[in-house]
Amino acid sequence: MTIILSNVIISTECNYLTIINHNINGGEIYMAYEISSDCISCGACESECPVDAISQGDTQYVIDAATCIDCAACVDVCPVDAISPA
Repeated sequence: MTIILSNVIISTECNYLTIINHNINGGEIYMAYEISSDCISCGACESECPVDAISQGDTQYVIDAATCIDCAACVDVCPVDAISPA
């Protein structure tokens, strides 16, 4: 379940309560995590994401800011530490 109140998103997608304070400016959403160019396209993060916000991009995996719930489930599974706070 995800509830959006103003600029706070409350989510239970990761089997625990996550409160996300997205910065919404002119309709643009800034997420808390990003995948760097260190990504080796192994796919570990994609399968870990509970809301399918991660997909293969042109050269590496990418996070869809509109779908991401900032649960950080992807961070610990990355073998090259390519996922970090934005």
